[in-house]
Amino acid sequence: MKIVNAWHMAACAAALALPLSAHAAETGGCESFAWSVATERQWLTSADNETLASGAKVSAPPDKAISLSLLPMDKISFPVAPTSRRKNDSGDHYGGFVTFDSVGDPGIYQVSLPMAGWVDVIQDGTAIKSAAHSGKMDCNGVRKTGRFAIGPGPVTVEISNIPKDSIKFAIRRGE
Repeated sequence: MKIVNAWHMAACAAALALPLSAHAAETGGCESFAWSVATERQWLTSADNETLASGAKVSAPPDKAISLSLLPMDKISFPVAPTSRRKNDSGDHYGGFVTFDSVGDPGIYQVSLPMAGWVDVIQDGTAIKSAAHSGKMDCNGVRKTGRFAIGPGPVTVEISNIPKDSIKFAIRRGE
């Protein structure tokens, strides 16, 4: 076997070993997320939600969706810079954030969006790496959801790269 062929085979094997999470959201419907999003789906499709402006500070997440007004990405100053860059530089994109005094007891919390976008959860001035995430293109109400291990104290949820000036999102303790 030639060295070039061995290198090519190693590169192909490495590409095949990439985690599925590196790829775009899949199809399969609402029941095929990595965990249940039934509550989030109910909240995100309901007209009953908490309306907040970007930069709001509230005591705790409500037991319903939050409708967050967003600002143009070039006009917003996030507490911590988003950990992802916009993949598509054409058109207007928006972002925003909300800070909670506490989410409740420390643990795993789910943050879900009804459309493509980026979520960062910030605690103690640092973005928390997601413990897991799941996305589906064909679920009415939920497009992506991520799980984060959140400790005690203030927490900021930053949402960025949204193609419109408002978004609903849900945050609740994972089951």
